[in-house]
Formats: sequence, structure tokens, C-alpha cells
Amino acid sequence: MNKNLTIVYILCGILAVTGIVYFLVAYGEYEDWVELLSFGIQDETTEKQVEISLFIISGLIYFGIVIWLVKTRFIKKSPYIASILVSVALILTYIASRTVGVPIVGVEYYVGKLDMISKILQVVVIALSVVGLYKIHKSLHTLQA
Repeated sequence: MNKNLTIVYILCGILAVTGIVYFLVAYGEYEDWVELLSFGIQDETTEKQVEISLFIISGLIYFGIVIWLVKTRFIKKSPYIASILVSVALILTYIASRTVGVPIVGVEYYVGKLDMISKILQVVVIALSVVGLYKIHKSLHTLQA
């Protein structure tokens, strides 16, 4: 198997695993929400719904990028750029939520295992996407020569 395909297959796997991690985080938030409701605590309903929605949408976006990469046969730059932008945006949102706060949610103080796993996976996604972009750029220059 050629090196370029190995990298994009690994990228697709990491994107899928990142999507799964986000679904697990969404499920955890859902369980927290149900528990709060069982105690009669209604105050955090909107916050939990926003968090659950964000995590589900993030997971779906990562799976969408995998499909996009496959449909474009790994040779278009746009899915690589999208994976970088999505990952950077989610990392920055996470940092903001732990420092200055984000609308509706405010400042979160809990840092969980899945939080760290998702951030590590996102850094790997960024690195592999940069490598993928470099390989596309390099192969385009080779074809033009």
C-alpha cells in the first residue's frame, strides 16, 4: 500500500474515532441531564441541551468529513482544510469554556478523560491533515513537472 493512502486511511480512522468520542461525551451529558431532572433541578436544562447538541453535531461533522474524503478519493484539499478548521475551532471552544467562558454554558471546571482524549485526537487530525495537504501539493507539482 502506498504511503499517501496509509496516511489518509489513518486520518479517516482518527476522524471516526473522534466522532465516536463526541457521541460518548454527548451521551454522558445526557445522563447528567436526566439525573439533574430526576432531582427536580431545571436550571441547567438549556445548558445541557446546548452541550448535547454541540457534541452530537461535532461527531456528525467528523463522520461527514470521512465521507467527504472518501467521495473525493482523498485528492481534494477542502476536506483536509475542513478537518483542520473544525478541530481548531473545537479546541479553541474547549479552551474558552475552561477559561473565559462561552455563551449559555459559562465556565466549566471539570476536565474529563474523554475531554483529553478528544483534544489529543484533534491534534492528530490537524497533523495528519497538514501532511495530507502537503502530499496533495507535492503530487500536483510532480504532475506539472
